[in-house]
Order: sequence, then C-alpha cells, then structure tokens
Amino acid sequence: MGSISSRQIIGLGLLVLLAIVGFLYSQPKATAPPVPNDPKAEEALELVRNHPARNAPTLEEAVNRYVQDLETKGIQYHKGEWQVGEEQPGVYAVRVLVREKGFNEWIQREFAWRVTLKDKTIRVISLAAIHFMPFHELPPLPHQDQISFRKGNPDLSAQFV
Repeated sequence: MGSISSRQIIGLGLLVLLAIVGFLYSQPKATAPPVPNDPKAEEALELVRNHPARNAPTLEEAVNRYVQDLETKGIQYHKGEWQVGEEQPGVYAVRVLVREKGFNEWIQREFAWRVTLKDKTIRVISLAAIHFMPFHELPPLPHQDQISFRKGNPDLSAQFV
C-alpha cells in the first residue's frame, strides 16, 4: 500500500463537499405558507375554492381543468399556489396564477376573486377568472344601461332578452 498523496486528499475532499452541497440543494425549501395565519383568510380561500363554477363543480376544479387542458395540448405551464390577501377588514382577495408558454413568451393569467366575509359574497376581479364564474354572478357590462332597442323591430329586442 502506497501513501495517499495530497492531490488525492484534495480530490476526495472536493467530492465530499460537492455531495454535501448537492444534498442541501436537493432538499425541499421551506416556504412561507400561501395563506396568512388568519382563520378569516382561510375561510375566504375555502369559499372561493368551493364556490360553484360555470363548467365545473367548483372554482378550484375549473382551474385544475384549465391546467389539465394545457397539459393535454403539450403546452408548458406553471401553476402557482393559491394566495390570499386582506384588502380591508373582512374583505379578502384570493388568487392563483397560471403561467403558460406562448408562441414567443410566457403568458401569465391571474384568476382572482374578492370575498366579503360579512355576507359571504364572491366577486370576480380578474379578466381570466370571468370564464369560470357562473353567468348569473358576472358583473354587468359597462354602459349596459345605454343600450337601446328600436321599438319597431321586435325581432332584435327578442334576441337580447
């Protein structure tokens, strides 16, 4: 048996150091919870996630179906965690971000709702989330009160009833 050279000791030391660094980086990172430590924020999140959607049993299921549709089309995506923030006492904003790979760049869609806990109402506050809300819960169209119909054309007014 020959003696161990300093070159071998340094190489072995580097190998051990790389193994330790690799182990530390492979461990899951501790992240802050997406929901504040607030029972009201958790209630707002659950109200949104379990709220009926237009084409799915719940809003959470509608978001998941959207992501599954991206996956079946082979589109790269990243779905973020649900987030909750207090806008004012008793009023919370709840959102989830989905980023999808477009033709040249990434497209970010924010699905967001405002929850008023006093009366347990949920209002859509982002354009992307409108597609998941039931029609009867959508906000009125801007200037809807200014749309007029000619009295002499009953066929036209019947189309918009």
